[in-house]
Amino acid sequence: MRTNRGLRRVVCAGAAVGALAVAGIVPATAASAVTSKAPKGSPVVFHVVVSETGFAASLGATEVKAMEGLRNEVNAAGGIRGHPMVLTIKDNNSTPATAVSLASKWVGEKVPFILNGSVTAVDKAVDALATPSGPFIYDLSPGDTPKITSTVFSAGVGIETLAKGYLTYFKAKGLTKVAIINGSTSSGTFGYGDFVKALETKKLSGITVTSHQTFTPTATSVTTQMAAIKASHPQALVIWVTGAPVGTVFKGMSSLGMETIPTVTTDGNGSYTLLTKLKTVRPKKLYIASGTELARPAELKPGPVRSAVAGMDRAVAAEHTHVGTGFALGYTPALLMVDALKKLGLHATAKQITSYMEHLRHVPGVFGYHTTSPKSTHRGSVVSDVHVYTFNGRSFVLLSSTGGRPLGK
Repeated sequence: MRTNRGLRRVVCAGAAVGALAVAGIVPATAASAVTSKAPKGSPVVFHVVVSETGFAASLGATEVKAMEGLRNEVNAAGGIRGHPMVLTIKDNNSTPATAVSLASKWVGEKVPFILNGSVTAVDKAVDALATPSGPFIYDLSPGDTPKITSTVFSAGVGIETLAKGYLTYFKAKGLTKVAIINGSTSSGTFGYGDFVKALETKKLSGITVTSHQTFTPTATSVTTQMAAIKASHPQALVIWVTGAPVGTVFKGMSSLGMETIPTVTTDGNGSYTLLTKLKTVRPKKLYIASGTELARPAELKPGPVRSAVAGMDRAVAAEHTHVGTGFALGYTPALLMVDALKKLGLHATAKQITSYMEHLRHVPGVFGYHTTSPKSTHRGSVVSDVHVYTFNGRSFVLLSSTGGRPLGK
C-alpha cells in the first residue's frame, strides 16, 4: 500500500486547468491555478485498488499514473473545497481473491467510495461487496455492466459497443470471415459474449465466425489454438485478453506466419509501453476500438470533447508518459469523483454519489459525452460512437469516424 504517493507540485499548471476546467470544477485560467493557495484542510482520501502487478500490470500501472497526475492537478488548483486530495493505493496483483481481501477492509471501515481496477474478473469480484448503502464503486474496467439498481459504475465504452464498432470497420473493409480467441477468465468470457451479441445486429449480418478458441492467460503457448484458427482461413482476428497474455497470442501468430492478418484487440491494450515492448511480434495490421481518448485533438471536431482530450494529453505530458486507454480509464472516474465531491460536499454518502452519477447531462469527457439516468446502464460513459485506431510504433492513428466507419466513408 502507498498513501499519497509522490505528492509534488505540478510543473505544468496549465495542464491542471485544461483538464479540470472541462468538467467545470476549477477556474478556466492558468493564472488562477498558479495563484491558488495550497489546500490546508484535512485530506480527502481516494481509496484505490488496482493491478499494479500481475498480468494486467501494464493497465493498472498506467491507471495509477493517471490518478497521481490528476491529484497533482487538483491540489495545485486548491484541492477539493480547500482540502488536499490523497490517494491510498493497494495492489490486487491482478487476482480477484486479493482484490476482495483488500477491498473488504475498506468496506468494513464504511468508506463512501472505492476506485476499482483493472480488469473485468477482478473488478466484478469487488463489485459483489457493494450494498444498497455503499460503498459506491467505480470500476476502471469497461468490461462489467453493473445493475442499474446498484451502487456500482463502470468506466469507458462498453465491450458490446466496441465490438459493434470494430466489426463495422471490418465489414466496410470486406473482412467478413472473423476468428476470435479470448482468455478463459470472466474478462475474456464477457468479451466473447458481447462479441456474439454484436453480431446479432442487423447491419452486421453476413459476418461469420470461422473459429472460436480460448486459452488460460497464464499459458506460455497458444500454438494449438492459433493453428486451428489459421486452418479456418479467417480474414480478420479478434484477440480478447488484456495485458501480458496478448503477447503470448502475438508470438503464436508470428510463429505460424499469421502476422499479416488484420487483428483487433481490447482497448485495455491501448498502451504505448505494452505495444512497444511487443514490437517484434506485433501484428502488421493491429487495430484497437475505443472512444475518443486515443485521438490527437486535431483529429477531432472543435468542441468540449476535443478540449477534454487536449486537457488529458497535457496531463499525460506532465506525467512524462504516453497517451493510452489505461490513462483515460484511471483519469476519468477520478475526475468525475472530484467533481461530485466539489458539488456534494466532502462527506457525501454512497447513495448521494450514486444519484449524482446517475444524473450526468452531456458532460464532456475523453471518451465522449457522459449522459446517464437512473434507468440507464451504470457506465461512466454511454458513448456509442466508437472509433478505430491503429498503432504505428510511435503513436495511435485514427482510422475511422464515429461508429467504426472508415474515414472517407
